[in-house]
Amino acid sequence: MEFVVLRRANQSTERGDQPPALEPGIFLRPSDSALRLVRRDGAWGRLHGPYAPREVVAGFTLVQAPSRADVIDQVRWWPLFDAGAVYEIRDQGPSVMVADSAPAVALERNPAWSRYVVFLRSDADAEAGIAPPAEALEPMRAHEERSVRASVLLAGSTLGATRTATRVRFANASTSLAAGPFTDVKELVAGYWIIQAATLDAAIAWAGGCPYPQAGDVTVEIREVCERREQREFTPEMRAAEERLRAELLEGLLREATEKRRRGF
Repeated sequence: MEFVVLRRANQSTERGDQPPALEPGIFLRPSDSALRLVRRDGAWGRLHGPYAPREVVAGFTLVQAPSRADVIDQVRWWPLFDAGAVYEIRDQGPSVMVADSAPAVALERNPAWSRYVVFLRSDADAEAGIAPPAEALEPMRAHEERSVRASVLLAGSTLGATRTATRVRFANASTSLAAGPFTDVKELVAGYWIIQAATLDAAIAWAGGCPYPQAGDVTVEIREVCERREQREFTPEMRAAEERLRAELLEGLLREATEKRRRGF
């Protein structure tokens, strides 16, 4: 099974601190450099960042695992970049694909171009699991295929509704789980595309030119990827802090297990 683990933003990621826990995942620049395109009544408008941290994704990675429980166990033991980290585990839906009858396309990274993630913000229909009709999806799929052939679109996927999602929250020496659905739709994303473009304007043109299948309002968010060479390394101080937090977490888990045995659970 395939899952997408979203790293929810907080004050540290919005300052530009990058969580090493998600390597080799996608890290994003803070939302003060982001742009949202909003289509209302058929017309596009722009909303420049920054946005409220609770609405923002700081990064994400793809995980293959036999079950959601296995992903939760993995996330619990990721390096603790900060005590307030929240990871959201989502089902991965259909990915971007080129038609089977077409010749193979090699997706090559252009080192002279920047990568951008285009998030499709969620809405009530997406959270209810209501997909657009097939005939409405066809123009978007054709746009995706042309973009793959032009070496612009590198990857993409829909995300399952949050009724099957789980959030793992780190709080000092403990972790807690929150099961979906998550009711505040404006905090959620319904899917993403990873594209490469020479400029932000080119990325905006790609996102604005996509024939989205939704009949009503649409909001997409354009975020630049922070490439690996720009990321902070784990300093000795960060490693020492992470080891202290891990020791406290392990001590808390042992106390919890001892208490359960004492009570006969």
